[in-house]
Amino acid sequence: MSILNLLTRLCIGITPWFVIACLLYVGLFVKPQPVGSTVIPTAIESRDRFYSLVALDSVLWAVGADGKIVRSEDAGESWHVQSVPVSTHFQDITVWDQNIAVVVGNEGVVLHTSDGGNTWQQSDAPLNDVENKLLDVKAYANGEAWAVGAFGTLLFSRDYGHTWSYAREPADFIINEITKRDDGGLVAVGEFGTILISENKGTNWQSITAPVESSLMTIDFQNAGTGVAAGLEGVLLKTVDGGFSWIRVGNSLAFQKVEANPGIAFSSDWRDVTTEHIFSIVWHEELNRWFGVGTKGLWLEADPTAISWQSGRLAPKDLAWHTSISKIKDGVVLGGKNLGRWSKDHQWLVFQEL
Repeated sequence: MSILNLLTRLCIGITPWFVIACLLYVGLFVKPQPVGSTVIPTAIESRDRFYSLVALDSVLWAVGADGKIVRSEDAGESWHVQSVPVSTHFQDITVWDQNIAVVVGNEGVVLHTSDGGNTWQQSDAPLNDVENKLLDVKAYANGEAWAVGAFGTLLFSRDYGHTWSYAREPADFIINEITKRDDGGLVAVGEFGTILISENKGTNWQSITAPVESSLMTIDFQNAGTGVAAGLEGVLLKTVDGGFSWIRVGNSLAFQKVEANPGIAFSSDWRDVTTEHIFSIVWHEELNRWFGVGTKGLWLEADPTAISWQSGRLAPKDLAWHTSISKIKDGVVLGGKNLGRWSKDHQWLVFQEL
């Protein structure tokens, strides 16, 4: 046998062992090194659901599903996520200034912050034995706050949301929103056309008969007398006596089945406005008009009389729902399936992280 053949057979014989030895060496001694930078999720993601958005100058705060709170310091240009001690759904946020805020949500959770959201702490709030879900919270001067929700829950705080007490006994209906008139009177609306009024800072509550039996989702007042309430199926009510009597200011005819251009009103006549659900109404004193939002990209606007209304979709293909409105200098910001700014000249801009 020639030397060449011997060498060939030797190489063939030791090759598998050499490969195995190399693999063992790589497995035991060679450590892989990461290549490239870590992918950091954006603060606002497509799967997010935000139920409330509040604005104070250039600072915006939004809260929503799975315990998410985001804040912007530059009017929505950029956002960052804030750390919280719970993961329940948040339903609403209210603020006294850029540092002091309160958040409410499912399971009766209430959080407060005094440092702009750098730290959030749980508040001391009572719970009932049936259902604990807080849907709305409002902040007023000197640390006063009111919160409402499921099972007729109506709470108040006098210390910037740190501790809470019942303002009335729980009941078998949902209260969706509460507001305070200019004269200090409190008015709340909710399920089955519920309207509650207190003229003595929440000590006693009077139930008012509404002209509808459907759920009222939102309420706001222009002054001590004139207010607007709205709700499911396009229901919209007006009062001029502080909420003690109400009239319907429109007919519930179908939302026009056409594609609207952004900001183009379907009609200046309320009869043609909507049967879509209306989730939030706000009076904007600086712009001297009413704003409203709801399902399927719906927007509403009215002059101070709350009789002459316009409506449309925010954008032709934007059918996102919105449950929150907050006033800014040149329009409003909206919170819901997406976050965005609706300007006084009917321009819609969705806040997005790049």
